[in-house]
Amino acid sequence: MVSEEDWRLPLINYLQYPALPSEKRIRIMALNFVMWNEELVRKTKDELLLRCLGKEEYVKVMGEVHEGICGAHQGGRKMCWLIRRYGYFWPTMMKDCIEYSKGCEACQRHGPIQQASSVPMNPVIKPWPFRGRAMDLIGKIYPASSKQHCFIIVATNYFTKWVEAKPVKSTTS
Repeated sequence: MVSEEDWRLPLINYLQYPALPSEKRIRIMALNFVMWNEELVRKTKDELLLRCLGKEEYVKVMGEVHEGICGAHQGGRKMCWLIRRYGYFWPTMMKDCIEYSKGCEACQRHGPIQQASSVPMNPVIKPWPFRGRAMDLIGKIYPASSKQHCFIIVATNYFTKWVEAKPVKSTTS
């Protein structure tokens, strides 16, 4: 079942009807693919055949590998390696797996905390209010909040140590 915007469609059309005109890029790419039992499969360097998946299928596969019954909440690179080992392929596998693992809420909650290097902190001392201020933008936070806020703007007064933080939807907000 191949939809109109599926990445596999030009390759399937070329492999089924090679006499029809097609782009050079598709003809070169098709050297690594073959039609087998009415499905597109990719040939690897070591002659393994990987089943090519469309978007709906690969989202399900990523979910099952990452958080399914045997999923161990692996990072993106390991997840990509596992999916290839299970015999699946799509062109943006690595990028999609990394994004999926970064967006996993359970991984963010229970994953290792990033540690800052142990450098002594130096206090910032100012003689009166509003003598020193700082602003910073935190983000992009993934996944975004329920109101689609994915950045936080933070302002600090160095004298009073007062901090204000506001969520924003974009950096131009």
